[in-house]
Amino acid sequence: MPEPDDPRRAEDSAALSAAAAQHKVTVLQLLHQTDKSIVAAGRRDGRPVIAKLLTTDDPYWTDRRTHEVTVYRAFESTPPPFPVPQLIAHDDRLALYTVIPGVRLGDERHLTADVPAGVAAAILDALDAVRSWTPRPPLAEPIPSYPTRIDAEHAAGLLTDADHDRLQRLQAVLGPARWTSHGDPIPSNLLLHDGTCSMIDWELCGRFLPGYDHAVLHTVTAAASPTLAAAIDARVATLGITDAYLVNLGIVLCREIRIHRTLPSGPVREQRLAALDHLCRQWRHRLQSQTG
Repeated sequence: MPEPDDPRRAEDSAALSAAAAQHKVTVLQLLHQTDKSIVAAGRRDGRPVIAKLLTTDDPYWTDRRTHEVTVYRAFESTPPPFPVPQLIAHDDRLALYTVIPGVRLGDERHLTADVPAGVAAAILDALDAVRSWTPRPPLAEPIPSYPTRIDAEHAAGLLTDADHDRLQRLQAVLGPARWTSHGDPIPSNLLLHDGTCSMIDWELCGRFLPGYDHAVLHTVTAAASPTLAAAIDARVATLGITDAYLVNLGIVLCREIRIHRTLPSGPVREQRLAALDHLCRQWRHRLQSQTG
């Protein structure tokens, strides 16, 4: 995420205001900014709206932006059993959404403090609601081949030979079951309101092995929130998805390490990599115990 004094913040804010004006939106407040997008609150025809501008030309994120529009169309054709914003308008860069109530769990990618048990339960209930949504036609599978993904992480040096062999054995017996998952339940995408949790930013939504969202949530929150980590483990056990969860967790941890290795040197990078290394050791021990 850009630093407060990063010149890019001002440039992206100006670009967002200009793009929003084309849709008769007055930008009122910057809400969130990353290296790929900027989000702001505004008004259009006297009504509150959220404006999100794609600020990168990276083909991957351009494709994800297109996919997010597809997800919002699926919301319209197969209404989900949970609250979501409505897509008001969009072009190749800007999307306008209705406002849903709530305060972000956190502004950073990784949680920085523990959460009460009630908040942990609300978040996990939100993940359960998403998995119960079965749009027609089905959404795509962002990980079309788990064996190939495991091989790739092993080739990149992020999985040991033992990790690789255990994951491949585990995923081989899981079968074809896939759950609808948000794909990116990080703190900045979780909105808390009146004891409930809603989610925003659906660009990574799709069908995954069961427990993918739980694996992402664990990866970005467990170091700061033992309460949430324990609640995730308990929910995974209740759902009977430990094997699939451990496969997803290994893949997600590898991805998160790759993301943070590309960051500039500094305290955030080093602290998070150290925390991820600790989570990896815990995961490896659980994987070994699960597979024998």
